[in-house]
Amino acid sequence: MERKRLANELIEFCLEYKIFNISGGATEIKQRIEEQFIDVVFVEGLINLIIKSKKPKDIDKDKLVELLSELDRLRNELEYKA
Repeated sequence: MERKRLANELIEFCLEYKIFNISGGATEIKQRIEEQFIDVVFVEGLINLIIKSKKPKDIDKDKLVELLSELDRLRNELEYKA
């Protein structure tokens, strides 16, 4: 998945299910996330934050797994291409 699309879907998902407490505008947050997608530590932190967050019972688990898989793929790509 392209990084911009991943950032978009991640923000939409996290806003919908209140995984992050986002006080700024979604566009600004998405841009910051896109910029940080080059840092393996940032991506690892996102994965851990999402996994450790208290998730609602009605969360879309298929989408959650898809996003976590994409973040893990990106983390591996960054870690092993460096």
